[in-house]
Amino acid sequence: MRNKKNHPGQSLVEFALVLPLLLMLVLGAMDVGRLFYYKMALTNAAREGANYLAYYPPKENLSPSQLPVSERLKRTYEAIEAEGENFGIDIVTDDEVDILLEGCTSITNCLSGDRVGIKITKEIDLIFDDILQSLGLISGPITVTSVIYMVVQ
Repeated sequence: MRNKKNHPGQSLVEFALVLPLLLMLVLGAMDVGRLFYYKMALTNAAREGANYLAYYPPKENLSPSQLPVSERLKRTYEAIEAEGENFGIDIVTDDEVDILLEGCTSITNCLSGDRVGIKITKEIDLIFDDILQSLGLISGPITVTSVIYMVVQ
C-alpha cells in the first residue's frame, strides 16, 4: 500500500482539473433553467393578453358602455406587461409583442368564433454567450418565442 505522504499535491491537482468542467455543467444547467423560466413567463403573459382580447375584442361599432379600440388594446398590453412583471421580466410591448388574427378582417372587426393571438418574442443572453459564439455554436442571444391563440367570445 502506498503512503499518502509520497503524493501530497495529487488531490489538489485533480480538483483543479475537474473544477472547470463542474462549473461549466452547473452554469450550463442554470442557463437551460433560465430559458425554461423565460418560456413559461412569456407563455403566461401571452395567455393573459390573448384572454383579454378574446373576451373584449376591439370593435368599431360599440355600445356606449364599451371601451374604444385604443383603450382595449392599451389594456391588452397592460395585462401582458403586468404578467411579465409578476415573473420579474420586462416585456416591451412596442417591440416584442404582436397581435395575430385568424378569421378577423381587421383588428376592429373580430366576430365570435374568430381567433385572436398574442406572440411575444424576447432575446435572452446566456452566461456562456461569448464562449458559445466564439465556438460558432450560436450567433447571438437566444430568442424565445411564445404564441397563444384564443377564440373570440
